[in-house]
Amino acid sequence: MPKRRPQLRACSVCQKTGHNKSRCPELLKSKIIDSFAFDQYQTNKPPVKFFIHDEKRITSRSPHLLDLKPKHDHWNKMETSAPEKNENDLFYFHHEIKNRKSEHAPVQQQKNISEPRAVVFAPLLKPAATKNLFRQAPRKIKPIKPVSRRQPTVWRQFAFRAALVCLCVAAPFKAYGYYSQLKIATGSIAANSTEGFMALQESTAAIMQADLDGAQKSTLGALDKFNIAVRTMNENARWLQKAASVIPVLSNEVQSRQKLITAGQKIALGNAFLIKGVNESQNNETEALTDRIKTIADHLEAAVPNYQAALDDLSAVDADVLPLEYQAPFNDFRLLFTAALNDFRDLTVLGQTVQEIFGGQGLRRYLIVFQNPHEMRPTGGFIGSFALLDVKDGKIVNLEIPAGGSYDLQGQLDTYLEPPTPLLLSNKRWEFQDANWFPDFPASAEKILWFYRHSRDMTADGVIAVNATMLEKLLAVVGPIEDEKRQLTLTSDNAVTTIQKVVEEGPEKADNKPKQIIADLAPRFVSLLSNAKPEQALPLLVGLSDALKQKEIQAYFTDESSEETMRSFGWSGQIAPTKPDQDYLLVVNTNIQGQKTDAKIKQSVSHQAVVQADGSIIDTVVITRQHEGAPGEKFYGQDNFDYIRLYVPLNSELVSAGGFVWPDERKFRAPDPWAAKDKFLTQTEKEISIDANSGTRVTEEFGKTAFGNWLILRPGETGQVQFTYRLPFKAAEAKANVAGFDFKKIIGENDQTSRYQLVVQRQSGQNSDFESQIIYPAGWHPAWSEGDNVSLALNGMSLSSASLVEDGVWSLLMKKEN
Repeated sequence: MPKRRPQLRACSVCQKTGHNKSRCPELLKSKIIDSFAFDQYQTNKPPVKFFIHDEKRITSRSPHLLDLKPKHDHWNKMETSAPEKNENDLFYFHHEIKNRKSEHAPVQQQKNISEPRAVVFAPLLKPAATKNLFRQAPRKIKPIKPVSRRQPTVWRQFAFRAALVCLCVAAPFKAYGYYSQLKIATGSIAANSTEGFMALQESTAAIMQADLDGAQKSTLGALDKFNIAVRTMNENARWLQKAASVIPVLSNEVQSRQKLITAGQKIALGNAFLIKGVNESQNNETEALTDRIKTIADHLEAAVPNYQAALDDLSAVDADVLPLEYQAPFNDFRLLFTAALNDFRDLTVLGQTVQEIFGGQGLRRYLIVFQNPHEMRPTGGFIGSFALLDVKDGKIVNLEIPAGGSYDLQGQLDTYLEPPTPLLLSNKRWEFQDANWFPDFPASAEKILWFYRHSRDMTADGVIAVNATMLEKLLAVVGPIEDEKRQLTLTSDNAVTTIQKVVEEGPEKADNKPKQIIADLAPRFVSLLSNAKPEQALPLLVGLSDALKQKEIQAYFTDESSEETMRSFGWSGQIAPTKPDQDYLLVVNTNIQGQKTDAKIKQSVSHQAVVQADGSIIDTVVITRQHEGAPGEKFYGQDNFDYIRLYVPLNSELVSAGGFVWPDERKFRAPDPWAAKDKFLTQTEKEISIDANSGTRVTEEFGKTAFGNWLILRPGETGQVQFTYRLPFKAAEAKANVAGFDFKKIIGENDQTSRYQLVVQRQSGQNSDFESQIIYPAGWHPAWSEGDNVSLALNGMSLSSASLVEDGVWSLLMKKEN
């Protein structure tokens, strides 16, 4: 009977006989290459250490060799802990012994044993990548009988060492190829993703212009680029995952490229909603403009969540991982997209509110007052004309515009009221055309409704004030309009001056119908809006949103929900309520008997806040006005009479004021003896005092202190007035968390801090340049600031001169030297 050969077990890794998994050369080879290749291409990293525990060459017992005799139960005392953070970019598994009094490990090494316990260990793998290398030890280890093996010959030892040297020499070249392939793949992903974003930018611009063909083409082009990036990502998924786990320095690149793709796809999806909305509004040409706006607003509401998710992904993208030529365009896109998302949110709410305002719930009647900023008044301009508008179900059912303008109500007014004192320069009776005396638009709107009710015994559901400059912006969207009766063409460049000339010099003025041109053209404008081309719907909605932000249009509604929407978005023209420790500034110009000269006035406002050693704050405001009209020039060559009011924090103390020029006392009219004082005016405008040195009137209005005085300029003159006042509060110590900002990130626990915040509001219709300086005592230095056009100085902050087109807020955090 032949002798049976002994059965040999095969290695579970390479399926070869003669060894088991723990001594498999293939496994050892892969571990050596991975650890060595990674380390060779990391700058400023220590070289990989190979720990070979050979008992023949160990002179002392290694602390990493465990005595596995049955009397010790070390396996049950070992656990794997997570890698330590905040150390460096290298990731290790740390093996801790629960019983700190091990007889085999020195005391100083008990806290963290981070040395490898295998012959060769790849310490740079992330925990997720190395999880399978550590298998659970058996609960009970049985003694293994020793197996006699032949000692390796000299040539086998030489061969092993030669192989190790070859691996050390060859590994860098393999790693370089691996790294190069990875860079090529990720570079392709970045290039295609960024080109996709450029296409999305074109798509968004085309949508805003209702160019559906261009928008769809750009969106499809963007999707093609993102699809290429996705395919590249999928094809190189193994390489990218390996890079993310093995090469930490590339992990950020891989994640950024993934965020690029997902952000692009979400923006494309949002644009798809928007394109669909514009498309539906175009296809249904029978819909009214308000219905088209609602359709677009509904689709915008569906698009916004996708845009927000995309912005979250964009915020996580490191622009430095992109090719150099794409970094600047991508940063610009991210900045513009952030602003666009805020605008889209506003448009969504505005589109929904428009339905209620324009009779979605039944008949609504509004007073529309037309204001001319060339003759400045507190809410934007003189009310030369008005309209009565009736709307229902989003359609205009009646529009009435008196040909005589606001003066048509003079003979119908049933009440004689004494006007605010400065208005006595032009009229001894307070009437409808002067009702917008208050810079707080809701207050002026209430007074406008009061005068209308006492003139026509009729109420209205709200007041909409429209500055004349809006006419030019409207014509820029819908195109020129022809006035065949007067042989005129109104464009976005000449509309205001042309209408003004007809009102002042036209033949209708002799018939007491100076506003006849407005009455004639109004139905034409209504027709243009009601029958606007579908592609004009979104630009009109965007223009409306901008006009509300800049107070070119202000609205007040007796319906509380609609009014609350206006207030929440800052569209109500309200004087902003401020906190007790906030600085505040609003400069209000009122032209009284100065004709249309404000068209030629150039104004700049310079503000300075000086913090004293005790924390008190002294503000100085200098207002410079230059009359650029020529003497005798029609409309603009007259003297400019300006009553200036400065609104500052409540209970501010006037220190000094100067530079004023008063009108001749004899030009003020005396009110009629039977004229009553207006209770609303008395309650709203509480007089505190008159400054003896400058004649400045100090009042309390709308939760603010106001300083009022006069400045008169002849054509060609420049005038300058100044107010110096002490704020009613001191610079506050910065708390740990203010308005959602955690100051602990930039200041220490024991640092002495001070914070200052300035709120500036713009008067409707006024285009002033504004600049400011915030100055602290010596020893204080800026730690943080926020706001546009800010420059930090050694002892404070300055705001460079710029046109104030919207309300603004600026913040400064200061820290004192220890």
